[in-house]
Amino acid sequence: MVQGPQRLDDLRTFTLDDLRACPPGTGVRVAVVDSGVAPSVLGPEPDAHSFFVRKSGVLSAVERCPAGDVQHHGTAVASVLRRLAPEARLTSVRVFDEQGRGSASALRAALEFCVREGFDVVNLSLGTRQREAALDVYDLVDRATVARVVLVCATDNRGPPDYPAACTALVAVDRMSADDPFALRFRPGHRVAFLAKGENVEALGPDGAARLVTGSSFACPHVAAFAARLRAARPSLHPFEVKTALHAAALAAEGEGGRPSRAA
Repeated sequence: MVQGPQRLDDLRTFTLDDLRACPPGTGVRVAVVDSGVAPSVLGPEPDAHSFFVRKSGVLSAVERCPAGDVQHHGTAVASVLRRLAPEARLTSVRVFDEQGRGSASALRAALEFCVREGFDVVNLSLGTRQREAALDVYDLVDRATVARVVLVCATDNRGPPDYPAACTALVAVDRMSADDPFALRFRPGHRVAFLAKGENVEALGPDGAARLVTGSSFACPHVAAFAARLRAARPSLHPFEVKTALHAAALAAEGEGGRPSRAA
């Protein structure tokens, strides 16, 4: 089995075939910051790996909670990630309340928690357009990089990138049409530089039923799974090195005529 690249020179020649040969997320801790994840998708002892952001006035605290999903979105996202990195250890960090409402402060608290806990990879299929939160978000993205936490974030489907996707230090993802779940494209000169399969993606609902979903939210877990596979092969990889390997793989795929059919 290919165990992944060791040096930066190897990273620059990394390919999607190398990525496929990496371990399927074995031993890697991945946080899914979203609306919660159904127990059937979260994995063994789901309640031990399920948290939510509780707000009390202006303060927020991250606490354990029973596994579950208040919107079905997080379960769909996690099921995509699980398919491509089946041996990753998933943790749900719910940022929406029981009415499905979220806030920039809840997102900030969740990011702080993920950095503090030192997750290997964090999937963020969400964001905020509150400009007043931007400075805090940029600071947290930088702190995550220093702490060697790989952040993978979906961009807004309806316009310019929101936060954290607008932060170029992380791995920002938009959707494209592709048949291959390992498809990856790099978009130079754009703040959201990576494109992954995000149209007609098979995902699971909390009831376990499969459905087809479309959006950058579902492109994001593809790339988060790629990052988990890289981290499983080489746990010491810095977030910059993970991004370098993904960049090389995307460019190599285009050079081999593997350009996907359409970018969304």
